[in-house]
Amino acid sequence: MQNEEVEKLVEKYLQNTASKEEVNKLFRWYRTESSRELEWHFDHSENEESLKLSMLSKIIKSDLEQKKEPLIKSFYYTIAAAASIIILFSYAFYNYISKDNTQLVRTEQIEKQKPLDIQPGGHIAILTLADGRKIVLDDSHNGVLVNEGGIKVHKNLNGILEYTISKQAPGEGQNSTDKNLIVYNTIQTPVGGKFQLNLSDGSKVWLNSASSLRFPVVFTDNTREVELKGEAYFEVSKDNNKKFSVRSGNQSVEVLGTHFNINAYSDEPSITTTLIEGKVRVIELNTHESQILEPGEQSKVDRNIKIKKTDTQVDVAWKDGYFYFENADIKIVMRQLARWYGITTRYEGVLPEHHFAGAISTSLTLLEVLEILEKSNIHFRLEGKEVIVMP
Repeated sequence: MQNEEVEKLVEKYLQNTASKEEVNKLFRWYRTESSRELEWHFDHSENEESLKLSMLSKIIKSDLEQKKEPLIKSFYYTIAAAASIIILFSYAFYNYISKDNTQLVRTEQIEKQKPLDIQPGGHIAILTLADGRKIVLDDSHNGVLVNEGGIKVHKNLNGILEYTISKQAPGEGQNSTDKNLIVYNTIQTPVGGKFQLNLSDGSKVWLNSASSLRFPVVFTDNTREVELKGEAYFEVSKDNNKKFSVRSGNQSVEVLGTHFNINAYSDEPSITTTLIEGKVRVIELNTHESQILEPGEQSKVDRNIKIKKTDTQVDVAWKDGYFYFENADIKIVMRQLARWYGITTRYEGVLPEHHFAGAISTSLTLLEVLEILEKSNIHFRLEGKEVIVMP
C-alpha cells in the first residue's frame, strides 16, 4: 500500500470507523515487511508518536483476541515485532530530539573551551629616519618613501626596501672622517615580523623578528659598519676597498664579500655566527680575541670564541619561511615560537628529555605548530598569549 492509504486506514481504525475488510487489510499490511517503513513516514512530533503507539497497541490486542493456542509462537513473534518497532521508533524520536540538543551543547562547550588561535607573523617593520620620522613598512605600502639629499628610499613590488643613490650624496666618494656627514637610519621588526633591506652599497639584509639594524644611509670612509640587535642574514656586496663589519653586543664580524647569518638575541646564551660562503673574521670585543670562519662553520661568542662545523640550513631556514630544528630542546623551540607568535612560555612538571629535529612552516598558526610538536611526549595548553608546556 501507498503511505497515504496506510495513514488513512490507521486514522479510521483508531476512530473505530474502519470496516472489517479495511481492518483485515491493515492487519495484513502490518504483518508484511513493508510495515517497517511506517516509522519513517511520520513526522517526529509527540501527537503522531502517540498515534503510532496507540495503533500498534490496538493491533496487538486484536491479534491476542484472534490467536488460538496452537498459534502461540506466531503470537510471540507478533508481540516481538511490534515491540521492536515501538522501541525503534521511540529511540529514533528520542535521538532526533536529543541529538540536536546534545550537539548544540557540545558545540557550545567546544567553542567555550577551544583557545583562540594565534596567526603567524608577516612582512612588517618600522623604518626610523635620521630626523626621527617613523615609517611603517607592510604589505600595503609600496613606492618611494623618501627622496632627499640624493638618496632614494624605495619599497619595491616584492616588498623589499631599497636604498639607492640617485646623485652624489653628502659624504659619498669622500675619504672623510667627519662623522657628522654620516646619516643613520634604523629598521626594526616587531615580534612576528621580518623584512628584507637592500643597502646603498648593494648588500642585502634579511631581518628576522624582534630585531633591528642601524646603518648609514651612505657608506663613507673605508668602512661599511652596521649595528645589529637580534638576528639577520647578510649577503654582502664585495668591495675590496671597504670592508663590511657587523657589530652585535660584544662581537664584531668583518668581511669583504660573503654570505652569513648572525643570531644575537639577548635571550640566547651566546652570539652565533654561521658562515655560508666566503670568509669572515669574528672578533670578541672585550678580549680582542679573533677567529677566522670557513664556509660551513659556526662560531659562538660568550666570553671566548668557540668554532664548530654545522648544518647551515638550520640557521638560515627562517629566511625561507621555516623553523628548522636539529637536536633542539624544548626551550630552544619555544624561544623561536615566542618571537614569531608573540607568546610567553610557562613550564609545568618534569618534562621528558626530548630533542626536536625537522622543519615546520612559519606560515602555520600557533595551534597547528603545537599539534605537530605534540607528536612527541610533550604537551601544550594555550591560555591567551601564554603557552603552558607540560609532560
